[in-house]
Amino acid sequence: MCNQTMQFGLVFSPDKCNGCGDCERVCIAAKKSSVAIGRPRIAISKDGDKYKATVCVHCEVCPPNEVCPSALLEFHDEGKYWTLDEHRCFACMACIPRCPYDAVFFEGKLGIETAYMCDLCGGDPKCIKACPENALALSDARGNEG
Repeated sequence: MCNQTMQFGLVFSPDKCNGCGDCERVCIAAKKSSVAIGRPRIAISKDGDKYKATVCVHCEVCPPNEVCPSALLEFHDEGKYWTLDEHRCFACMACIPRCPYDAVFFEGKLGIETAYMCDLCGGDPKCIKACPENALALSDARGNEG
């Protein structure tokens, strides 16, 4: 299971989220060269009377990385985030059930087959800036909002 110590990830505040979807839209726009173009790396959904976010929390130890036969996941120590090279993914899908946060997504439509996940926009997440309610923030290595 995931070592729950985050290196550098998103903190979601469900009490602040209004479900507008601005974070998803800006995420899609930020990934124009993606194999999974048109798909957000953060998913907002209704959970009872509140919203929840499904997004990579950038665990210190990444369980999907442990099973990827192509070693597509890479940790970027300078920014404390993981990336998945979706251009080299051959869609074995071994990584998807290994993520305890359901944050590795899969696109398999129209001949596009790849796993993909949040990469924190290279350390400068656009979703945080787009959220009108400040429901998203960055966390430092101690889990504090930064």
